[in-house]
Amino acid sequence: MARQHHRDNVRSANNHRAEATLVTLTIQICGLLHEGALDSRCAAKLVRRLRKEAEIVSEAGRITKSGQKDLLHAFNAVDVVLHSHDAGLLVAANAALRSTAGAPGTLAST
Repeated sequence: MARQHHRDNVRSANNHRAEATLVTLTIQICGLLHEGALDSRCAAKLVRRLRKEAEIVSEAGRITKSGQKDLLHAFNAVDVVLHSHDAGLLVAANAALRSTAGAPGTLAST
């Protein structure tokens, strides 16, 4: 009986570490992306992998409600930063196209 209780405590501690690790990694990726230290394509791939890992942990029943909520908040935060970063890139690309479209020797926009 004591051994079973010890195994449950160890399993619970491992579950908490898995949740905390996934949340921490997601938050770190979000911070690096926000600072411009990480490319958005790389960040998106890392987050996609972390989502798969979180799904595996969740399907195995090794995640708590609070851990699942923390992961959801972390994934939502990184999604917001990814979308705003990609939107900024799109605006910059559009501005660059407009500036070259009006230059002599280029086709005028219709």
